[in-house]
Amino acid sequence: MKRIFVFLLCSLLVSGITSGQEKNPDELLSNAIYLEEVKGNLEEAILIYEDIVKNYPDQREITATALFHLGLSSERLGTKKAQAYYEQIINKYEDQKKIAELARERISRLRVAEKVSKTSIKPKFTKIKIASNPQNGVLSPDGNRLATFSDGSVWIIPLHGKVNPDIAGEPIQLAKIPGGWDNGTLMSWSADGKWIAVNAIDTEESGVENEIVYIIPVDGAKPRLVEMIPRGDYAFNRRLSLSHDGDMLTFSALELGKTESFPLDRSIYTIPTLGGKPKQLISGMSNKPSYSPDDQFIAYIGYSMKNNDPDNDETICDLWVVSAKNGKPVKLSNVNEGLSGPIWSPDSKYIATLLDKEIIIYPFSPDKSTTEDPTKIKLPSESPNMLAGWTAENELGIFLQSERRSAIYTVPSTGGKAMQVSPDGLGPNYPAWSPDGKRIYFRGYNKEVGSEILFVPSNGGKAIKVPVQTSEDLMSTIPGGAHNISPDGKKILISTGTGMIENKANKSNLFTIILESGIPVQLTSDRPFESYYPRWSPDGKWVAFYEGKNDINDFRAIYIIPSEGGKIRQITSKSDSIGRSAITFSPDGKNIAFFSGSAIKTIPVEGGQSKVLVADIRFDRWSHLAFSPDGSKIAHKVGPRNIWITTLSEGKPKLLPTGLPKESRQGRFSWSPDGKKIAFKNIIGGRPEFYMISDFLPKK
Repeated sequence: MKRIFVFLLCSLLVSGITSGQEKNPDELLSNAIYLEEVKGNLEEAILIYEDIVKNYPDQREITATALFHLGLSSERLGTKKAQAYYEQIINKYEDQKKIAELARERISRLRVAEKVSKTSIKPKFTKIKIASNPQNGVLSPDGNRLATFSDGSVWIIPLHGKVNPDIAGEPIQLAKIPGGWDNGTLMSWSADGKWIAVNAIDTEESGVENEIVYIIPVDGAKPRLVEMIPRGDYAFNRRLSLSHDGDMLTFSALELGKTESFPLDRSIYTIPTLGGKPKQLISGMSNKPSYSPDDQFIAYIGYSMKNNDPDNDETICDLWVVSAKNGKPVKLSNVNEGLSGPIWSPDSKYIATLLDKEIIIYPFSPDKSTTEDPTKIKLPSESPNMLAGWTAENELGIFLQSERRSAIYTVPSTGGKAMQVSPDGLGPNYPAWSPDGKRIYFRGYNKEVGSEILFVPSNGGKAIKVPVQTSEDLMSTIPGGAHNISPDGKKILISTGTGMIENKANKSNLFTIILESGIPVQLTSDRPFESYYPRWSPDGKWVAFYEGKNDINDFRAIYIIPSEGGKIRQITSKSDSIGRSAITFSPDGKNIAFFSGSAIKTIPVEGGQSKVLVADIRFDRWSHLAFSPDGSKIAHKVGPRNIWITTLSEGKPKLLPTGLPKESRQGRFSWSPDGKKIAFKNIIGGRPEFYMISDFLPKK
């Protein structure tokens, strides 16, 4: 569908819809413009415009304006009627000079656009070879450097080294950031090139985690620290953007005084980086804000429920712009889909955003009533991150995903040569052995059908689907969904939220699904937080899981519930400092193991003092662990690539050899019932590679 956007004349905007019964043409026009520009309801707006043209021909300014907006709406809907509406203005309403001039401009732009559409634009993609393979990063305004976060530090990488312009130079460590992190290019580089913002977690001695942002001087001086208000879960809500001089930061966060109820329900704020309180700019259903380089505007992604129906799971997602000094937000796109975080061109005249395998570039003109159509760049593959930046030389920086293969493998638990047991292309996760060792169950996923429960023979074969008998979208949580098989082999346990395919996840709940019939049984409901990593007890009578948030008033704790449902009992306290990763029962069912601090700890199921099981390890929310069936060893994933096994009598982790290529990345795993093998998810490829894109704007 062909789409444009319009920045309306201020004199024509009104703040609401009037509902009086008398048909006043001024009110009708205002209502139609509101429907078109604020609500994005083009079809209903067109009906009102047509009514004005038909019934009020003597109201020449109003009718000419209605014709002009009929043309604009037709362009946005991709119909062929637009030019006819503009020509009608020129032929019949020449006395309305300003509107007639705008109509001529639109006709001229349509003709130019038609010529441009016939000319194939072939953007140039240049891969920058970076030896350290960064997973995230933002471009400096001059396009010569990439700031990236890894190994606890911010690094600056010269993109054009001495060997070749397409081979990066030596990375320079700019600053070590305690608790720092980035996931998907959430960092920001100020337009003056002097400041970089990065997210971090500050953990108090009590175990409470506070979110902060480091504002790091590129010249190496002391960073500024900005304390953040609660932003809830989900990394995509933590995109940062600095003003031109780094003195202001814009971000999305929960509405002040409210708790998280919906992953997309955030508000846009600004806060001085030199100290001060946050100021709300946009209330609700918005995130991923981005300052224009001239500091006049903030672009962001706004959401609404489809058809304004709060009971409908489907959301509408579009690009919006608002004045950085509290103006009326204006919608720029009409795609209604999952746009990624926007970035601005250096002259503040264009805004680029990602949509699947496409970059859409929207022209932006605050002092005109119209602009040209958006430019689209087809990408050879998907990007796992937001756009990295737009340089002064009109180049876009982007991470593109290399070809990816993922499948379930098995390997001897003593190490050896791994074997692939599931077909490619199923998006597998959470492998789990059946108690008889004959099957391996796992979570499959694809965009068309969402999440599925599948299994393959443990020695390899065709995947078979478990038919789940429910009208809800029982999409298991990632990370934290578990997919454990009950000790009797009759049920599978998952953590899931309903409607998660449309990102409308209420608090996640625990379900057991009967494997033979596919009938789900809900174990929990109306829990205050999301429930993660549920695990069966070895006797099948209990289910353990953890809950908790990152906010200063809450902490994570492990709970158990009868496997048939019932009263929930808390096992751990705040002092145990439960990590955001997997938990597991010991084989005798007496203890639960979990990550905490820099260790794996255990705590009695009946409650009591926790103790260290394995010391001096790293973990993150993607880490996993499982005891061997005899309880003598524990396997754990503590890094981005490998599985480690610790013999508990020795206490020293040893790498599990798989014989797979060096670039392989092992994910979640499961020990076979006889202890002889480990099943695991393995990924080859699918890593971000950095590209610069040039020659993408239409020639003028």
